[in-house]
Amino acid sequence: MLPQNVAAWIRTPKADLEIDEAPYNEPGPGEILIRNEAIAIQPLDASVRKAAYMPIPYPFILGSNVAGTIEAVGAGVEDFKIGERVVSSTPTYVTKETKWGGWQKFVSSKPEMTAKIGEANYDRAVAISFPLSTAVSALQVYAGMAKPGEGEKSAYEQEKVLIWGAGGAVGGYAVQYAKSVGHTVIATASPRSFAHLESVGASKIVDYKSTDVEAQLRELGPFKFLMTASGDPTSQQVLASLLQPNGGRFISVRAGEVELPKNVERIYNMFEAAGQGPEFRHWWYTTYLPEAIGGAVEPTPTEKRSGGLKAIQAAGDDVFSGKAKSKIIVNPQE
Repeated sequence: MLPQNVAAWIRTPKADLEIDEAPYNEPGPGEILIRNEAIAIQPLDASVRKAAYMPIPYPFILGSNVAGTIEAVGAGVEDFKIGERVVSSTPTYVTKETKWGGWQKFVSSKPEMTAKIGEANYDRAVAISFPLSTAVSALQVYAGMAKPGEGEKSAYEQEKVLIWGAGGAVGGYAVQYAKSVGHTVIATASPRSFAHLESVGASKIVDYKSTDVEAQLRELGPFKFLMTASGDPTSQQVLASLLQPNGGRFISVRAGEVELPKNVERIYNMFEAAGQGPEFRHWWYTTYLPEAIGGAVEPTPTEKRSGGLKAIQAAGDDVFSGKAKSKIIVNPQE
């Protein structure tokens, strides 16, 4: 007899979630099935539910980042065995099929989008993986930053990096990645995040609400790489101004809400590792992510909420509204 699967369904655009039965999908060729032990509530997921951020078929199961144990493997899968502990990015927003949705007890995924985590904590693994992949793929694939260990760190010290919005998960991991390569990192954040950012490698932190924030940053520059991990209009305007008079480009986690000077390029994409090329994905899932989860990266603050799948609704609302100050983790097996 197959185990019973349960999911948090969204039936119509912007609707409340409904907890109900879902199919238990035996893995097909080249697929794995994961017993889902930890979900991190991502801003993307919260935006799709609350604001219909992207088109999806309804009813649907949201979520694309999970951690748990391998429940079953399909034909041709050789690198993963039943019982192994993993973290995975599912292709739910690409395929738009419910079996890949992370907000359920048993979720399908792909081996090439999955990393082994050994004895690492599930909560730690799922909290780190998605925002870290956004930061790393943005800086490496799109901005051209090197990988850790490529060349001497001292060669990069004079190349300053500016991370705006470093108090959030993506920004905090961007600080750590740039520092691991060898760069001198300047960050903006609110004062409550200063101590954490100093501990993970920021050389100087500026309060983003300071009336003279642009002047302070200009004094600390110039910058080889610029990234806004908040993507808000103010950050985009400031970064564009800092690039004058010669122009340049900056990374943003949000699309264009601000008209930029003609000599400034805003680089925007989904950035997540699963959407990158095979070479990057292989390095990410087999080498970098397991090392990061194993201790090479310090996780940003997390909050564990009880209630299982029923807790996702309120958690997502808090993430969408900005009330959540930490990465919220839920165990769907509760």
